[in-house]
Amino acid sequence: MPGGRLSARAILRDATLLLVGIMAGVLMARSLVDIDGDCGHTLSKRIGAPDIFYPHNSGELADTEVYVRTTLEAATTSRISTQRKSAKAKRPKTLSEELKSSMRKPLFIGVITAQKLLSTRARAVNKTWGALAPKLMFFSSQGREGTNGLPIVSLPGVDDTYPPQKKVYHMLQYMHDNYINDYNWFMRADDDVYVRVERLINFLSQLDPSKELYIGQGGSGKPQDLERIKLRPNEHYCMGGPGVIFSRALLMRLAPHLDDCLHNEVVSWNEDLEVGRCISRRLGIQCTWNYEMSQLFYMDYSKGELFESEAVYSDKKLPKVLTAHPFKDPSMMFRIHQYFLEVALNNSETKTAEVKRELAKVSKVTGRKRAFA
Repeated sequence: MPGGRLSARAILRDATLLLVGIMAGVLMARSLVDIDGDCGHTLSKRIGAPDIFYPHNSGELADTEVYVRTTLEAATTSRISTQRKSAKAKRPKTLSEELKSSMRKPLFIGVITAQKLLSTRARAVNKTWGALAPKLMFFSSQGREGTNGLPIVSLPGVDDTYPPQKKVYHMLQYMHDNYINDYNWFMRADDDVYVRVERLINFLSQLDPSKELYIGQGGSGKPQDLERIKLRPNEHYCMGGPGVIFSRALLMRLAPHLDDCLHNEVVSWNEDLEVGRCISRRLGIQCTWNYEMSQLFYMDYSKGELFESEAVYSDKKLPKVLTAHPFKDPSMMFRIHQYFLEVALNNSETKTAEVKRELAKVSKVTGRKRAFA
């Protein structure tokens, strides 16, 4: 019957369309393509897969099988080609090499010095703890890079007047402008401070450089100086002598205010106090104020006489410090360096002894002198 034949033809057409739909689903899974539009007739490319257009009527069905097979082959070839290209890429040897574009080094140390001290104090720093720093540069009014074998930055328009008010502001600006994307922490140091670099880096590794941190031994001024320095109640600054640490985030926020603070905010000759005032007034941030900081950033208020006494070296607190200040005589800088090397060696020997005792216990259990001999 014509009606029956027409009905069968329609059923055959619908069945064929269903088959094409199933084949299209397989194609979608293999080609990893996205369906665009409400009707699902157009496929957009992903990882190089070609665009595919499905037929709207049975007259195009004869070509569909060939089109689908060709498309599947093209998609498979594209994936194999991509895999081969990936296999040829050079594999990094280390994590630091793989992440070198995003990893920052731990610490940049800027040391304030003067032309007349390059061959004495600055040289002593460079020969002792400075050699252990990831990055250390001396900042002076004069001098050239490489003078006395030292990495020196000559700050234009800055003299060697003490206190080094202008020098410190310009040094902080220099560190920001040239190294802000390379380091997590920045330190302002004098040329008579001793820094235990490895211990300081370990300490800072526990903190977040993306937070605005202003770290050091906090000061609020002597009672007799309060009128002169004009600090507000509860304002405190990091004292420059034992060193001051700026997180990367803090230095980024501080840098735009440095020039204005230097010319419009300074009211005293105390450069460490004035930097603290700038940070307090412009950013609302204070120096660390806890008691621990006065132990970690160690300050001898007798101006170095304490370190000339043998008694201080038997103090159990000294081996725990991060910095110690001052050592104005270069020979004392070498002696304190020797002392802290002895402390490090003693700690290493103690650790070695602990490992040996544990090893002896395990050897008794295994009955072997060596695990694999």
